[in-house]
Amino acid sequence: MSWFSVLAGEATDNPFLENLNILSVCLDIAMVICAFNFLAFLFRVLRGPSLADRAIAMDSCSTAVMALIVIYSMRQGTDLYMSCVLVIAILGFIGMVSLSKYIQSGNIVNNTNIILNVTEAEDLKEEADAAQVLQEKAEQAIQKTAEKNLRNMRKQLNRKKK
Repeated sequence: MSWFSVLAGEATDNPFLENLNILSVCLDIAMVICAFNFLAFLFRVLRGPSLADRAIAMDSCSTAVMALIVIYSMRQGTDLYMSCVLVIAILGFIGMVSLSKYIQSGNIVNNTNIILNVTEAEDLKEEADAAQVLQEKAEQAIQKTAEKNLRNMRKQLNRKKK
């Protein structure tokens, strides 16, 4: 009798080993390994020497949790937990991108474009104010010129009357 047939629960006289199959044993071993990995990654998250080490360990923690959920789902013979794995994967990805952006630049939202737009808006407002002042001066000059022309015409009319 081979070890494989004993692990598979085939052709054995031992009542304990009759219901033992190799898939459940492998899944149990995989769950123990993933749980150990999760604890090791959690230790690195808590102790990590740098922020980058902690970020990588946190991403690895989410991967270990996903693996534990998948193995548990396989062990139970259902696919109900796969949506949870998908949500954890999406949140882990978004969290890792945000954290790496924070590590890289010191903030998550890049607001330099907003500042530039505000500066440009202030410049445009100053230009508009300057254009309005120029327009008012031009209107005043036109009005003064018109008044001057009107005075000159009156003087000419007065001269012709005399």
